[in-house]
Amino acid sequence: MLRKKWLIPQRGNLMNSLKRIAAAALSAALCFSIAVPAYADHYQTPKSIKGVLINEHAQIPDVLEVGASQVVLNFPMSWAFSSQLSVCQDLYTKLDQAGVTVTLIVLNDWAAASYSPSLLPVSQPTGASYYAFNTLNDAGVQATREAAKRVTEAFRDCVSNWVIGNEINNQLWNYMGPMSLESYINEYQRAFRVFYTAIRSTSQSSRVFFSTDYNWMHEADGSLTYNAKDLLDAFNNQMIPGGSMDWGLAYHPYSIPLTEPEFWNDRETGLIKDDASSPVVNMLNLSVLTDYLQQAQFRTRSGEVRHVILSEQGFTSTSATRGTTEDLQAAAIAYAYYIADSNPYIDAFIMSRQVDALSEMAASQAFGLWHCDTSKTNDIVATMQKPSWLVYKNIDNKASTLETTEKYKALIGISKWSDVVPNFRWKSLEK
Repeated sequence: MLRKKWLIPQRGNLMNSLKRIAAAALSAALCFSIAVPAYADHYQTPKSIKGVLINEHAQIPDVLEVGASQVVLNFPMSWAFSSQLSVCQDLYTKLDQAGVTVTLIVLNDWAAASYSPSLLPVSQPTGASYYAFNTLNDAGVQATREAAKRVTEAFRDCVSNWVIGNEINNQLWNYMGPMSLESYINEYQRAFRVFYTAIRSTSQSSRVFFSTDYNWMHEADGSLTYNAKDLLDAFNNQMIPGGSMDWGLAYHPYSIPLTEPEFWNDRETGLIKDDASSPVVNMLNLSVLTDYLQQAQFRTRSGEVRHVILSEQGFTSTSATRGTTEDLQAAAIAYAYYIADSNPYIDAFIMSRQVDALSEMAASQAFGLWHCDTSKTNDIVATMQKPSWLVYKNIDNKASTLETTEKYKALIGISKWSDVVPNFRWKSLEK
């Protein structure tokens, strides 16, 4: 469920927003030297779980205005061998210097074959969106080691969280070829160890994650797609003999289907249960995931529950069947954020994008907090904020959160958030 790179010029209403806050928010925070300082044990502790996906410098002011303390960015490995490496170093450093926790998704794109052919596990493209890092032979392991060293040294002082691959339980995003889950995880964990070692050799505090989609016990063929639960079990089991590592899980709890925002109705699909046999685990039954990870066999060497970040989720403002659903999107974001924020084992709640993308809108997946200019075919250009933007801005503000989300309770069919959100953070403020 990865989204494409953003190309967002400074124009429209977004430009107006940038002008209003750029001088105040960025003049001090973003002044720095791009030169990488001496080794530092780096981790930017986030102020809250609230985050968004971005890719461009032009997004930074809006990140600050909406109050997001975390961002996630996609990094195709081919960029490590081009001038894009320094562009990204500049972007990530500015975000970090502004007090924003940076999470980087490291992806092995086919274009990397032009620079380091041994990085790819196959000799010809297969139609997959991204590929696994090649650990099938010595040349591949060495190429993976060199690539990991290149990016970790470049970003050691600005990236706090690293996600190795995307939704690895579906080889569309991490292709290695048809194989059993055990064989697949054996190869993936070798690549994971390479990156983990490179990351921790430059910053002991940085966190390293693998990623799955929401198909907990659903839609697996055992050859190219795997259940997230089974993959989690296999990954953990194969990690133990080689020495325990402080891995974390980056999870993507979308609604069912992605084309409808009301995840609170997802039980009607028959895919949501409140135990580990659930076909799907999303925001509605998120505690299934965190309860599962509390088991002794998954805990760290010190007995702590593994770090979990919700690194990608979104709720559409355009329904495939009903047209505009902007208020339902805002309601879904409020409800989902409250669930995540009230769960003590969730470290991040990151919206999949800040601005709609035409490619996704065509599939009724308008996940952005901003509308985009539909006349632009290549660039993603912000035009107007949606109601969800204001909800997201105020969602973690004690003085305004309940007032901002009040009107959306009726859409969900509730009178109090505490009736549907376990351990609701703002319960004492409810009337």
